[in-house]
This record gives sequence, C-alpha cells and structure tokens, in this order.
Amino acid sequence: MSMFGRFQESKKQWRNCIVACFAIYALGFLLFYYSFPAFGDFARPHHQHAVSVTKHSKHVKPDNITVSGLVFYGRKSRVEIMKCYIERNLVENGGWLDEVLWVVNTEQKADLRYLEEVLASNPKRYKKIYSDEIAATYTYKNIWKKLDRGKYYVKIDDDVVWIDDDAIPSLVTRKVQNPKDFVVSGNIINNPPLGFFHMRMGAIHPYFPEAFEPFSVTNATDYWRPSRHPSWDGPKKYKWELKNEPPTWPHHRWLRVPDDSMLVQTPAAELKYDVWGDSYRNWAIASQMHMSLFENIEKKQLDLYKFEKTWTMYEDRIRINFMCIYSDDILDTDPENWPQGRGDEDMIVLDLPKKLRRPVVIQGDALAAHYRYMDQKKLESTDILRRYQSIAKDKYCLNLDAAQGVAEADLKQKSIRGLFSTPSGYDV
Repeated sequence: MSMFGRFQESKKQWRNCIVACFAIYALGFLLFYYSFPAFGDFARPHHQHAVSVTKHSKHVKPDNITVSGLVFYGRKSRVEIMKCYIERNLVENGGWLDEVLWVVNTEQKADLRYLEEVLASNPKRYKKIYSDEIAATYTYKNIWKKLDRGKYYVKIDDDVVWIDDDAIPSLVTRKVQNPKDFVVSGNIINNPPLGFFHMRMGAIHPYFPEAFEPFSVTNATDYWRPSRHPSWDGPKKYKWELKNEPPTWPHHRWLRVPDDSMLVQTPAAELKYDVWGDSYRNWAIASQMHMSLFENIEKKQLDLYKFEKTWTMYEDRIRINFMCIYSDDILDTDPENWPQGRGDEDMIVLDLPKKLRRPVVIQGDALAAHYRYMDQKKLESTDILRRYQSIAKDKYCLNLDAAQGVAEADLKQKSIRGLFSTPSGYDV
C-alpha cells in the first residue's frame, strides 16, 4: 500500500475512533440524565397552575344539616398542609363544611401566629375556640363539651396530612343515613389496626430507605411522586429489621423496590392486627405506608384501600384521627363528667358505644392519611412531610400561596456514593 493509502486509512480509523468515543459519551450522558431525575428538571416545566375547584362527589348534601369541621390545632408544620384539604371541603368550593372550629391547643407563639393567619383567610367560615386548659389525654373532654347541638362534626387531628376529595361527604352521609352509628371513622393510612388490612388488600408496596446520601435531589413541584426518584438498588436477600435506625443524613428518602416479591422482606410485613405494638410505634412501617399511598395516588389505584360494606369494630379500638359524630350523641353523655382516668378516645370508641350498644364503624371509601404518632418520632428523619407538602401544592391546594413552609427546606445533599454498609442498617 502506498504512503498516501496508509495515510487515508489512518484518517479513517481516527475518524471512526472519534465517532465511537462521542457515541459512548452521549450514551453515558443519557443514562446519567435518566438515572437522576434532578437533572431532568430543567427540561420539565414546574406546575405552577391553580388547582381546579370543581369536585365530583357521588353524595348529595342534605339541605337541612350543618356540618362543622373540628380541628384540634397545635402545629403549623402540619396544618399548613391540612389547610389545603379544609379549603377544598368548604361549601363555597363544592364541599360539605359549613364552618370549621379551630380548637386552640398550643402555647407556642409561632403556631398561634399562624392560626391567626388561617382565621383571617376566611372569617366567615373559620372560628377559634378555647378549651379550659391545654388539653391532654384525660382533659380532651373539655373540648367535646363545647359542641353545639344539632350539628354533624368531622373531627380532624392537626396531623392529618391528606384527605381524599370524597372522604368527608362519605363520612357524613353514612352518619346521616345510619343515626344509630355512634362513630363513623375514616379509612385512615397509618392508623392501626387498619394497616394490617391495607397490607393484605394489596395497597402496600415494597420500599426501603436509600442506602447512600444523594448529592442531588429533584426540586420539582411533583417531588411527591415515587417515579420522580430512583428505584432502590440493593441485594435481593436484604431484609429490613424493625430495630434498624434511620440513615444518618436528614430527610432521607424511601425508594421503590422493583421486585414486588420482596414485600415480605419490608417493614410492613410485620404489621399485626394490633392497636399498640410495632404496628403503632414503628417509624419504618409508617414510612412504607405513606410511600405506598403516594404510589397509589400517582397510579390512580386508591381503590386498593377501599371496601364497600362498613366494618364494625365491636369492642376493638380505632384511633380517632378522622371521624364523624353527631353532637347530641356526645353531649347527651355529659362529657364534663366523664370518668377520671379515661381519655376521649377511650370514651368515644370503647366505653360509650359499649354502654349505649351502638356501633363504631369504618367507612371504607373515606380515605385520609395520618402523619405520625408520638412513638414514631423517627419519621421526622424522612422526607415524608415534604412529600405531603408537595402533593398538596401540586394537586390539592386552591391557593398556592397558602401552602408554603415545609417545602422551603433545602433538601439537596452533597456526597459521594457509598457502599451498602451504612448506619441505616444496610449491612450486607
């Protein structure tokens, strides 16, 4: 071959080499881009639109009833989320709430200032009431004695952080049509013993905490979606022990396990029909239940939680996070003189129903989510509350300006990828 021919062949080889290198670089960039959703945010518009007020309920509110929300208020960080759902359920927005009573149960100045903002946002519907003292387990009766006769009350704990659009109409409809029911409770996520049933109905999915601190996390408005985040990538035989501690970095994420058969290795596999124990106390079980709710909302499969006929609790306890009662039923029992040493939950779902021979029922299509119990404090180490802030703003808030706070925290973390051996319990 001539020198010219060898030169041409050499140029061709160099050109092919450059093209191959560019192709490998481009492929690597695309894989990196789609492996880390945060890098895709620049190409995706954030959702800044207002959420539609229109709701379609299968229930029709009777003209001759008054429905009052009863919120035991204490914490701004929760209520700034819940307020979105309260607003959606006001009568002027197509809901059933004629009024909302905000029961002051805190002395924290920042929380009290926020309550004043809430009240000022709708003075026609929102009212503030005081108990005789800051209420605790055995003094909540001082709140119940302040009800007005002839009204239906939907009691909502201040850490109920998600309410399905049809939940309040469904609760009230059941109570109106079945006046013998003493309490109609919602079908609540993170409310033992309901998690035991949700697990067996296919509503809970496999999740584990991330194994390393991420160096970048998406800040998109739809942060709440599990699909916005990577899948969990760990050993097939990994099993979460309930004694495990959370990861050491703040606001860690729980990630979807692609293999559904690993559900038996996750925290929720330990759920029992029990209102105490690990089903009540364990933060990891609660994390998995919350993440499963986000997935079910995203995939439009909330029917996984629902059941058509009400469940009767008989003499079993149900938590009173989200329920409907008729005021006369409570006032006729003289709350001020309820026995010492019995809390309002003891009286309302155990003692009084037994004494009066009236049932406590669970309304299967009245869905809501309760953030955490006192013993689930380690749930604060997750990003769950931020996800509830995100979903409220993305799908439910009628006034986005009212839904600021939790999402303002900067959750972008910087670190190098770690191995599967961390303080979170990933010892493989």
